[in-house]
Amino acid sequence: MQNKKIGPGSPVTFESDAGPQHGTVAEIKTDVTNGAKIASVRVPGTMGGAPWTMPVNELSHAEAA
Repeated sequence: MQNKKIGPGSPVTFESDAGPQHGTVAEIKTDVTNGAKIASVRVPGTMGGAPWTMPVNELSHAEAA
């Protein structure tokens, strides 16, 4: 398995309470309280277009179609 860095524009997958999600990272910021990297992920057709806020360490690269 190739180890790729997740960054803006990366296609990613993650688990949510609503099941598996697939989206694209819009931006990554650092949480000032604990230093964790937090990604804003756009998932088409969910949350009225608002990005999901997810810890980067909970994201996986999406497989190429």
